[in-house]
Amino acid sequence: MSFRTRGLLFTAVLFVGAWAVASLAIAQGPDLKSSLDFIHSFVEQNGFYQISGPHGRFTSERDRIVFKGCKVTVHVVSVVANEPSYKKESVNFDILFSLKDMDPEVAASPKDLNGNSLPDNREWVILRAANDSDSILVQSGSTSSSISALPLQGGANHEETQKLADAFHSAISLCSQGK
Repeated sequence: MSFRTRGLLFTAVLFVGAWAVASLAIAQGPDLKSSLDFIHSFVEQNGFYQISGPHGRFTSERDRIVFKGCKVTVHVVSVVANEPSYKKESVNFDILFSLKDMDPEVAASPKDLNGNSLPDNREWVILRAANDSDSILVQSGSTSSSISALPLQGGANHEETQKLADAFHSAISLCSQGK
């Protein structure tokens, strides 16, 4: 085989390999986008709950999720009135993390990390940092703290909540592969 023939063969193999890698990246790109779009839409529709109790006890929370690639911000608006004189107080905070740092084994759970339940038998979706590292940052005004897990509100039934958990699993897996 001549040097020129070997060069052409090498170039052809290189071109086919590059085409295969590019095709795989293009095919997986929309998968990540569709997972993030699903998560965003789900949280916009279901990321709200409200309970009230005797003597005006009241809790309300609204979540909004924003993606910049694999960087995630959950904006939380919470209104609470648990102590006498049951004055309602608003708390706004952001939860910041990278999907690349999350454990892909996302769990749907009837209780959050503190044993709290949601109304109407809704479930939580529990995101955990990989290796229990403190890579989820909670910021409220100028103060911040790190946590290793974050519960997000699920839907009205287990199937809905499981779809959200699956979408997070898919997005975390793709992000951790550098997609």
